[in-house]
Amino acid sequence: MVKQEIVRRFEKETRGQAFVTAAQFAGLMGMKDQGYAKRTYLKGLEAVDGKYYFIPDVAKKLMERCVFT
Repeated sequence: MVKQEIVRRFEKETRGQAFVTAAQFAGLMGMKDQGYAKRTYLKGLEAVDGKYYFIPDVAKKLMERCVFT
């Protein structure tokens, strides 16, 4: 899966939004705990108003974490 596919899927699930909250991200990834999502997947990303994460940044972070060798 490439970054652009991830971006498209997140934008589709958020109805065309460019930003996702930690709760939305956790739900889309099948996680029950948004705190875990923030601590692991969203850590280090800039959040607008401390709440909204730019979807392309989130996709880039996911690609970095999911490198298969």
